[in-house]
Amino acid sequence: MLVSVLICGCEVIPQDERLIPMTIQSAERTHVLVEYTGFRCVNCPESEKTSSTLKQMYGDQLVVVAMHPKSNPFTQGNFDYTCPEADECYLMMGGTATTSFPTGNIDFVKNDGRYFIDHLEWTSKLQTAMHSTSAPHLHVAAVTDKQSRDVELTIRATAPQPLDVRLAVWLTEDSIKGVQAMPDGKVNTAYYHRHVLRDALNDQPLGWEISIGPVEQNAAYHYSLPDGCEAEKCRFVALLFDKNDSHILQAYETKLDFGNNVVAVHQRR
Repeated sequence: MLVSVLICGCEVIPQDERLIPMTIQSAERTHVLVEYTGFRCVNCPESEKTSSTLKQMYGDQLVVVAMHPKSNPFTQGNFDYTCPEADECYLMMGGTATTSFPTGNIDFVKNDGRYFIDHLEWTSKLQTAMHSTSAPHLHVAAVTDKQSRDVELTIRATAPQPLDVRLAVWLTEDSIKGVQAMPDGKVNTAYYHRHVLRDALNDQPLGWEISIGPVEQNAAYHYSLPDGCEAEKCRFVALLFDKNDSHILQAYETKLDFGNNVVAVHQRR
């Protein structure tokens, strides 16, 4: 469903704009619920209800990303909501063709030695994760053009102390109307798949290595939305991963603003 996209590397930014000394404190933490799902999974609509309830409860403190990994038979068939980066994350966590769905993960952290946790455990595990509030800062700005579907992204990050991280940016699309097997055995042909992972910049779901600290670091990228994605339903999710064990330190989700092609600046404070 995706076509190739245009991604350019970091643009040259003047030194006085790129390195800005700041006095900062730890930021409020945003957590990520990765939901592994598939249109052939009859119980997955129930897990979507759980993730939607948690999103309503926690608001901006929670980002939900639904991944349809190609390696699992629940995603395989005539209707394709998969993307390579979803499969890469799934396999990295030890997913196989026999992994039961629905399942998920919070912040790419192992729970009791396992990455995959049943949706009935998401609420309690997330409540535990919410006790950790210290995190780096993420600042995301987006300039969009509705006709060309081009997006200019600027991502800025700081931390109270020097920190080696991996910066990733994911593209998700919300409310994709499609087919879903339901718990009653019927097939819903007008089901809305939520928060579906569609792409990762540079085709790397865990991003690229950067060093952050009290001096602000930023990166600028040009991106073209893939054909087939409805721009109004698209979201960009910026993530900072721990360089060593790849758990998520901070995240921020922003939708596109096509109002007057103005810069939309979002900050996690």
